Amino acid sequence: MKGIWSHPKTKNWIARYRGAEGKWVNRSTGTTNEKEAQRIATQWKIEAARERDRRSAEISPGGISDAVAKAERLARGGRLNAQSARDVINDLLTAAGQETLDATTNKGWCESWRASKAGSVNQRSYMKYTQVSRDWLSFLNGKSDKPLEAVTKVDVIAFRDRLAHAGLSPRTVNQTVKLLRGVYSEAVEQGHLGRNPFAGVDALRETMDDTRRMPFTTLDVASLINTASGDWKGVVIVAATTGLRLMDVARLKWSCIDLEDGLIRTKTAKTGAFLTLPIHADFQAWLAEQPRGIGAAPVFPSLANKGGPGKSGLSMAFKRIMERAGISPGVARPSMGKSRGRTTSQKSFHSLRHFAASQLANNGVRAEVARAITGHADAATHANYVTADVDALRSAVGAIRLSA
Repeated sequence: MKGIWSHPKTKNWIARYRGAEGKWVNRSTGTTNEKEAQRIATQWKIEAARERDRRSAEISPGGISDAVAKAERLARGGRLNAQSARDVINDLLTAAGQETLDATTNKGWCESWRASKAGSVNQRSYMKYTQVSRDWLSFLNGKSDKPLEAVTKVDVIAFRDRLAHAGLSPRTVNQTVKLLRGVYSEAVEQGHLGRNPFAGVDALRETMDDTRRMPFTTLDVASLINTASGDWKGVVIVAATTGLRLMDVARLKWSCIDLEDGLIRTKTAKTGAFLTLPIHADFQAWLAEQPRGIGAAPVFPSLANKGGPGKSGLSMAFKRIMERAGISPGVARPSMGKSRGRTTSQKSFHSLRHFAASQLANNGVRAEVARAITGHADAATHANYVTADVDALRSAVGAIRLSA
């Protein structure tokens, strides 16, 4: 075994050896020369072995006896808990000349877990992870700097209830708890924690009112198209005939548009799904009036660089179009005053996605074809929106009516 390996993100060879603490170490040799890297790795391996041998000779019988006596005193006094037990075990290991337990803190673990996801999830998900991690550690207060074992099921329930009292919907609270359960589950799997404190914590009951959103009617969509102008008109048509989400539509590039075959080929930001969607006749007509772009040029240049949320974001801009079209957003869930809870509208841009799914269902389109168009991953998700081959998709999209 060479003891060195090549990392895809660096030109220098990486040494791998068992360090002085007994753990495997990956360390850059700082050189691209294989023979020199091998020499450095061998030297480090020898030095680490010598240090382990030296430490193994430093066994203190008296220290072991003291640690055992300490454990007995704590147990008799009713003070032997997870934290004190860890201290006793570390005393034993130190007396035996061994490496002490890795006391991973809640803050250290949550931050390292979040950092590990940076390259594997989209920006929106990463921002969500950051927000949840920050809220959880803030709630823990002093416990954030204590070992993972310091968190109990009582803490988790208290955190869940605080989120609910702050005005967040049961669905949002449950999603937050589920995310953190996964964070601590990985700690258990990697041996940093004996039991997941989130295990067995009941979810809050979700009612239909918590997630009820309403699709636009055909009259609503016709009014929106007539009211919107410029790029917004095209965006509304695309969303109503494909079910694409707001940012996926706004970020469409000309390379996604196949005018010859009449198709849109795109990858969704939320799920990473690759979709092939027929172009509706109304969008084909809108495209014919626009300057033709190529490659990465945006189909909707006035919207492509804008964000979704915020007062100047695309969501609020669409809400203003709704107001001009005389369409009331309605209230699915009211805000809880000055708390974190926010008012959720029954109708928003997302209602165009509901409209597309409902139109397909009303026209008798098979569920598997409809899911291929709207991009829903499974039947359960699709059922929440509804009150393959390309030919089937063309027929399905062509059946969507944008006017009464």
